[in-house]
Amino acid sequence: MSFHVDASEDTALQAALLRQPRHVLFPPAGHFSAGFGESGWRTAVQASNEHLIPRGLTLGFQTGRMGPDVPAERYLDTLLAALRLQADALAEDREVVAMVLQLGLAEALPPVLLGQLLDAVPQYLRTVARPQVEARLDAGSGLSPAQLRAVGCTRLNVIDRADAPGPAVLAQARDAGFTARYYQLRVPAAEDAGFIGRLQTVLADAPERMLLPAPCALPEHPSSERWLQAWRLLREAGYVGIGGDHYQRGDLLDPNGPGDGQRHCDLAGAPRRDRSDFIGIGLAACSQIGEVFCRTEDDLERWQARLRSGHVGVAAGLILSEEERLAAEVAQCIACDHALDAAAFEWRNDVPFDECFAETLPALAPLLARGWARWDGRVLRLAEEGRLLWRMMAACFRPAAAIA
Repeated sequence: MSFHVDASEDTALQAALLRQPRHVLFPPAGHFSAGFGESGWRTAVQASNEHLIPRGLTLGFQTGRMGPDVPAERYLDTLLAALRLQADALAEDREVVAMVLQLGLAEALPPVLLGQLLDAVPQYLRTVARPQVEARLDAGSGLSPAQLRAVGCTRLNVIDRADAPGPAVLAQARDAGFTARYYQLRVPAAEDAGFIGRLQTVLADAPERMLLPAPCALPEHPSSERWLQAWRLLREAGYVGIGGDHYQRGDLLDPNGPGDGQRHCDLAGAPRRDRSDFIGIGLAACSQIGEVFCRTEDDLERWQARLRSGHVGVAAGLILSEEERLAAEVAQCIACDHALDAAAFEWRNDVPFDECFAETLPALAPLLARGWARWDGRVLRLAEEGRLLWRMMAACFRPAAAIA
């Protein structure tokens, strides 16, 4: 398959890639208030527990700024203490559907300790029969994918790096028995001459998913040309967007089902079939329960002291206003479904769509004029290029404070 490339369109797309906002689905942790404390978080958990059909749980384990001098066993003990306290606050019918070992954790804890951490989860919380366990591994880690599979990880996400053999790490995972292999691209730097070559090698290996770059971390000299080329190569290889930055091989069924306004990209950036509450465990870990967000302490000594006193260690938090909640729902629809059904929004929320977003809708005009999105009756549909720029589309509906 080949794609006609219009020079002016190419220039506009490249410029738009670099102008994308970083935070459109969730407020940045820097916006959380230090006035939000432990009691606010426990109130949110209790309210969520009382739902007739409680949402599932996703656990995200991370290191934060742990530092190289902290013994791995000590950090594991801290994670386990935090897990126990979180479990004590959650109702017995809450179920863990997925776990994410965030970037850096697999290097900070040896495989035997990672295994102990994963084994501890069903001791304290109910889990579904086969919860997803995704390990995010830097391409230069040196850790064997087989070691991660042996301790219970079911999905491997290799994070690309210019000076590391990412395609080789992905290839090593092929025979390790993972249910799925992912390859996550970073924003390419202008000096990274091997970026496209690595990508082509990865595509030849055909992992189940590819993740396009996110604008959260830009190199000093980003190459929007290679970024755009990467997206075109994914499409040419038959990968299809399934939400957020995730693209899945075209011969596989979409695991998240049709868009119905209930799909959700969680705090780890993963698209889910249904919305789940996200419990972050680790230094400076962020969590979301319903419309409530919190962040734990970012200093290990302070966090451990809080845990010893019986607190999970909430350092700051935020409760979305009704206006912010509605805007977040729309942003999630655009990210996950690449479409927005205004009539369905009104049915779910009993508010007029046009009145709700009267001040923000004009921001869509330039994107509509470019043909990156169009109104089909009362359904906003993103064109292929618009799906690449879903953050810009979603940002049109968010209050300015949520886009920083």
